[in-house]
Amino acid sequence: MENFKMKNCLGIEIGNYRIKIAYMEKGVLREYISERIEEGAKPAARLCAETIRDLLAQKMIRCKKAVFVLRQEDSYVKKFKLPLMTTEQLKLNLPYEFQDYIGERLDAFQYDYAMIDRTDDGMELLAAACRKELCQQFEKIAKLAKLKIVGIVPSAIGLERILERALHGEKKDFAVLDLRTRAVMVHFFNDGIYEITRTMETGCMEIEKIWNRDPEMIRELGLDPDESAWDENDKKNLKSTLDERYRSIGIQIMRVLNFYSFNNTDNTIDTLYYCGGGARFKELTDAIRANLDLPVKSLGELAPEVDLEKMPEWLDSPQTYGVLLA
Repeated sequence: MENFKMKNCLGIEIGNYRIKIAYMEKGVLREYISERIEEGAKPAARLCAETIRDLLAQKMIRCKKAVFVLRQEDSYVKKFKLPLMTTEQLKLNLPYEFQDYIGERLDAFQYDYAMIDRTDDGMELLAAACRKELCQQFEKIAKLAKLKIVGIVPSAIGLERILERALHGEKKDFAVLDLRTRAVMVHFFNDGIYEITRTMETGCMEIEKIWNRDPEMIRELGLDPDESAWDENDKKNLKSTLDERYRSIGIQIMRVLNFYSFNNTDNTIDTLYYCGGGARFKELTDAIRANLDLPVKSLGELAPEVDLEKMPEWLDSPQTYGVLLA
């Protein structure tokens, strides 16, 4: 997994609900775009490319180099140790380290790795695997958008690079909460190196739909889609529903952190940092704080170089920025 430090580059993540674009110019984040797309499914390659081109044109961004972000669910990232071997031997052995995840379909995946440590006895690696078909899809989108693809990087590595910059060489454990639409994830980092992700199926979708007054969602709650028809009792019931969603997510996160600490008693995690679209809802982050003994802070506190007042959307996917860091 190479570093892509360059003067001008785009970081692009294509999600189910949003396209995120980070624009780095001369090593500084100049622009961050988070654009809502067709609900529930990624657009076709051509439509996706057209959207990217339109967004770049609107912001008058002429940069052509791009790093695409692999979402957590689209890649496997694993840390492991191997005996010393040549590069060719490693290429042959690397796929088998992912066999438990992908079964016998090893040749359908593309692999890459980064060396963490090397001793006389062996080497410690951080490796990634993703479907070749997905990489080809990114290449197609880049071509249609008239971009030059210079890298495809797992989102966890984007977070790792943000932590690495904040650590300044210090070794420390981290937990990063990603409040996504379809799932809530907690990413764990040991000594600043990605270790594992725990995923909770309950995402922030219902919360987002309620806040956006989605008619179908409002009807499911037994309310009239016309908010002007609500009485005080309706408003109270809606607030109770939201409060219960916040509390449920907070409890799930508490359980995940407790389970990790039980199995890793020597960890040095002292704060839970959060990001993701759900970070827009202060009531949710407050509920998470209420369920934890740890301080709960925005991941933006580890990236003071990012102007969150100018680019609050950065918290939707800091990974899109992180993949551009060396």
